[in-house]
Amino acid sequence: MRRLPPPTIASLPSAFFSFLLHGGAVIATLVSMPEAAPLPATRQHYVPIELVDLSTETNLTEVAAAMEKAKEEAALEEESKAAPAPAPPPVEEDAISLEEPKVQPKPDPKKDNKAAPTPSKSLSSELDDILSQIEDTPKPSKNRSDVAPASAANETPRLSFGDRRRMTATITDILVSQLKDNRCWADHSDMADAKRLRATFRIAFGRNGKFSIRPELVSPVRKPANDPPLNTFIVHAERALNMCNQIGWRVPEDYFRLPEPRTIDLEFLPKIGAEQ
Repeated sequence: MRRLPPPTIASLPSAFFSFLLHGGAVIATLVSMPEAAPLPATRQHYVPIELVDLSTETNLTEVAAAMEKAKEEAALEEESKAAPAPAPPPVEEDAISLEEPKVQPKPDPKKDNKAAPTPSKSLSSELDDILSQIEDTPKPSKNRSDVAPASAANETPRLSFGDRRRMTATITDILVSQLKDNRCWADHSDMADAKRLRATFRIAFGRNGKFSIRPELVSPVRKPANDPPLNTFIVHAERALNMCNQIGWRVPEDYFRLPEPRTIDLEFLPKIGAEQ
């Protein structure tokens, strides 16, 4: 085997430069290479070696997938238990009846003849009976003044004109006495031309003892602007009515028996108790 001659001093610089060139190429390669991404951490499952059969191929399944499958199966079982059991389909009955049809008994003509009612009277005799009943019923009397209709029994008896006038006069006297007792109306006989002064008001009452309508001046029809004494007299009469209305009137029960409209014409004079 032939030996190479030993390196000379002239070949040492070329070897040194070759070493630097190769070393720089290796360093540049290492620097330019990207950093390897770390592998994702996986959960390690340990299986006892006693339960594993060694083979060229593995037959182990992932434990997490098996646990999830077991949970899904348990949830399905709970839902099936909670859901009501479906009703069984209705059993279709046979439309053909297996029972023998019942035979209806034939009607017996003898029994029908016995059950049929026999006419007791003829048509002419029935008409005679109806006519006799009509003749026997008492006819209403022509004079009906003694018999009062049932609907009018609870109605208020009507008052004749004389009764109404007498009752109105009595009610008027009661109201005039209340004007005096309650000191709503005083003596005005000292006014000028007192003899000719008078005023009439139309009033109506409710069940509460108050005016149901506003007092209406009847005589004179309106307040005279050109007659100061009479105008002042009417103002005093209106004030007296309002004062007693605030106190409350003691309306007699006979007033509410008057027919509608229940109005009273109350006349004011300068002196209470003077002749009308």
